Amino acid sequence: MESTVELLPNGGIMGARVRDHNWASTSLGPIATWPQSLKSLVNLVLAAPLPMNLLWGPELIQIYNDAYAPLMGLKHPAGLGQPAAECWQEVWEIAGPLYERVFAGETVVLENSQWILNRHGVLEAAWFDNYLIPVLDENGAVGGAH
Repeated sequence: MESTVELLPNGGIMGARVRDHNWASTSLGPIATWPQSLKSLVNLVLAAPLPMNLLWGPELIQIYNDAYAPLMGLKHPAGLGQPAAECWQEVWEIAGPLYERVFAGETVVLENSQWILNRHGVLEAAWFDNYLIPVLDENGAVGGAH
């Protein structure tokens, strides 16, 4: 097992899942190779009491917290470490261009926005306030989105 000393020692159920996940099977690679910026952001996400989903790297690999897990419905726990486009296929035609704007450095705010999601085996309407914020890597480039 890879060393996870630098990650939150608790972080709830998702903290344990993050520590135990086979990250080497993703484009992020083992936790030991993650840049400090990603480790710090994961610590923030895991400690947050509000639903948070960090999307990192060109594939927008998902790392989320305990409060976000119920929002995923049946997509949890498989959504951990999964590219967002695969997890959220039903809305990616809309969400993908929004994340392109985020990776260009723009913060995108969507208040009371309706999404048609398949979280429980059927399409359903859900309303969210979404704040899509660029987060920077060690080089000051956008490395991910929150």
